[in-house]
Amino acid sequence: MQARSALAAPESVHRPASGRIVSGTCARFGWASSGLRLGRLAAVLACAAMAQPAAANPFDAAVLRDTRASFIDVASRTRLLQTSKGDALLAASLPKVSDCANAEPVLPPEGPMVIPPRYASGNHGPVNPAYETTVKLYRDFENTAASLGNLYVATGEAGYAACLLTHLGRWADANALTGYTVSTAPGVSNQPWYQAEWSASAAALALSQVVREPSLEPAAVDRVIAWLHRVSLKQTSYPGGENTCCNNHAYWRGLHATMVGVLANDQELFRWGLGRYALAIDQISEDGSLPLEVARHEQALHYQNYALLPLMVIAEIAAQQGIDLYGYKANGRDLHAAVGYLERTLPAARDSERVDGKAKLDLRAFAPGRGDQAWAEIYRARFGRDPLGLLSRPVFNARTGGGATLLWYTPATAAQARLAPSSARAAPRERNMALAKTQAHADSSH
Repeated sequence: MQARSALAAPESVHRPASGRIVSGTCARFGWASSGLRLGRLAAVLACAAMAQPAAANPFDAAVLRDTRASFIDVASRTRLLQTSKGDALLAASLPKVSDCANAEPVLPPEGPMVIPPRYASGNHGPVNPAYETTVKLYRDFENTAASLGNLYVATGEAGYAACLLTHLGRWADANALTGYTVSTAPGVSNQPWYQAEWSASAAALALSQVVREPSLEPAAVDRVIAWLHRVSLKQTSYPGGENTCCNNHAYWRGLHATMVGVLANDQELFRWGLGRYALAIDQISEDGSLPLEVARHEQALHYQNYALLPLMVIAEIAAQQGIDLYGYKANGRDLHAAVGYLERTLPAARDSERVDGKAKLDLRAFAPGRGDQAWAEIYRARFGRDPLGLLSRPVFNARTGGGATLLWYTPATAAQARLAPSSARAAPRERNMALAKTQAHADSSH
């Protein structure tokens, strides 16, 4: 398929900000696994404040090969789902049939995005009650988009693709997810900026699942892609503060940038997204922790886990373009190190909670069926093991593509077919693969 011409960026929208990459020296600070104590927050913040100017993106020469690729092989997954109906977990993951054409629409918000901070105070602790009420609309938008994309993958029915395009088109016509500004002033909430990264990720990943449907009106598809392109360019044009420059928010920005970069045939945006993956790997400390995540007090493990969600999907988007991010290392460490940190520390955290009967850490993310474990479903499909032993129930997370079990889990009888690369993925892409496996230098220049 011929690549689409790149969509022009509006004059009022800047290209992605480079952000900052935390140096290898800073990466040694973390939440120590021995004794389960929190890392030194002051040290982490000081490191972020002193972060080096952005180093060269190791993926600056990465090449898009298919602007209609998703983060999964949609056609192969549809075939597998339609021929593997005897597995109970897979059957439980199938979405409910929907009369989407007559469903009540999720209308876009009117006016500027006004969303209160998630937390009542600071970046951890009790959730602000007003936050949950305000973001329900955005979650409904994300869940609807992901569910319609999943229904198309599960059934191959063009009607679901058309419903998704209509759903996204409403928000595109309203130019939603762009009505906000970002401020570094004390006390100012940048929650709309964060919401844009999550909703843009959900929308782009959903669209990628249906974009090859031949019955879709090309002009309508292009209109939605152009909107997502505007959303992504604006959202990535802000470099962030001393935390948000480099923590999980940077990875979520990288997720929508990578997927939208593919759909819009924007190589620069795509490469910038891959660069956020490199930024994350560069920060992994010796014990596998991500310092800016494990500094979040009682939510240390929650945010270590949360950061893996966008990173794992970025790796899968890249895989569809012939780029092996799982093989990328910095300071001798890769994404497996961050997974290993959770594998080692989670059991001890649970044991500590059982001994004194008092929760020291927020472990709600670590339960079967939680959407927080969507990354683990991808990991199991890739590497043949359930890293945290929590994948006994179907997992759904709209911001990582929807039904992770639906999209990734493969019964034992079909495992060989699922894990074998498709003919397209197996095609030699020496240039991209070499770029992805480049070793980053373990010095303070990062």
